[in-house]
Amino acid sequence: MNLVDAIDNRVSVRTYQNKQISNDDIIKIKSILSNHKKKKGPFDHSFDLTFNINSANGTDGKRIGTYGVLKNVPAFIGGVCQNTTESIIDFGYVFEHIILNFTAQGFGTCWLGGTFKRRNYRKVLEDTEVIPAISPIGYIAPKRSLVEKLMRNGAKSDNRLPFNDLFVDSHLNPLTAGLREDITNCLRMVRKAPSASNKQPWRVIVDDDKKYFHFYMARTKNYASPLKYDIQALDIGIALAHFEIGLEYYGINFTREKLELHPFKAGWEYTISLKLS
Repeated sequence: MNLVDAIDNRVSVRTYQNKQISNDDIIKIKSILSNHKKKKGPFDHSFDLTFNINSANGTDGKRIGTYGVLKNVPAFIGGVCQNTTESIIDFGYVFEHIILNFTAQGFGTCWLGGTFKRRNYRKVLEDTEVIPAISPIGYIAPKRSLVEKLMRNGAKSDNRLPFNDLFVDSHLNPLTAGLREDITNCLRMVRKAPSASNKQPWRVIVDDDKKYFHFYMARTKNYASPLKYDIQALDIGIALAHFEIGLEYYGINFTREKLELHPFKAGWEYTISLKLS
């Protein structure tokens, strides 16, 4: 399974088989994490990522509380970043690549931004640091728990905003014509991206020449303010990861640019632009 297939197949898994991860799979998981330690996001940040057995026993052990939203979790992956919007965007970008690689290998995962006890993951942080997200990792149970079913229904996890609400032309009108099929497919991958409470805060304005794709954040006012960090910045990083994975799949070259002059839409916060070549 490649990463494009993983985008289509990934779901948030909150119920796991009640068994530990095999030694061979632990080696595989640690190898994937190691391969991504030098991967950088759009704003040039990289991260030290960790794997921990979900147990207080052993050198790799760490029991992490998740307020009852997960069942039979054998292990977790996670990391720490600087508490700035650009660093958190990059964390979302890198971590989603990791999540998709695990999906491609058949593991179950689930983005956790708010429903875990951060002090269980790491007790001491610098004043400038934050734990933006972690993920369980394990073998997918054949049936979802009742709690998981209720959470998916409550978050409307299988619903997505309409394509034309998320992606518009330079006049802020729906993209009605002139977009190549491969580019349209890349935007559809963005539309499938996971986000906190399924808010889907990403927006893209496409220039008339279809060369520039400007990414914005349409924030949900006061969303998750008790967390003390910009959780919706994670979602933009995930969306950027999906778009770039699509571009790379179709062999479309691109560069990233942070522009001083870019289209304006009230209520949308500019993030970055991708220029196709």
